[in-house]
Amino acid sequence: MSVCEEIRQSVEVNIPVDEANERWTRFLFWNLYHRPLKTPDISEAEPDAGFVHLEAVDEHTTRATVDLNYCSHFAGISDAEEIAQVRRHLGETLARYKEFVESHRG
Repeated sequence: MSVCEEIRQSVEVNIPVDEANERWTRFLFWNLYHRPLKTPDISEAEPDAGFVHLEAVDEHTTRATVDLNYCSHFAGISDAEEIAQVRRHLGETLARYKEFVESHRG
């Protein structure tokens, strides 16, 4: 039996929520063409496969939260490590989103 886990991670970006929404879409398209070569093959962990919630922290800051329901690929084989890889990958993806958003201002 595969191990399934709910994974939630957030990042705050220094732009208003309406810009964050538009930039999330741009980031997803940008990410398709600039994916790191050594990213684990965990396509189920991509933010566009989960639920993304953007909320205003204040008028200049947005919190982007991604919720994933991830199930491991293989029953009983390194399930804990696979889930850890998904968590790391999601964290790295959110960090890239923050860098993308804050470096593409204006």
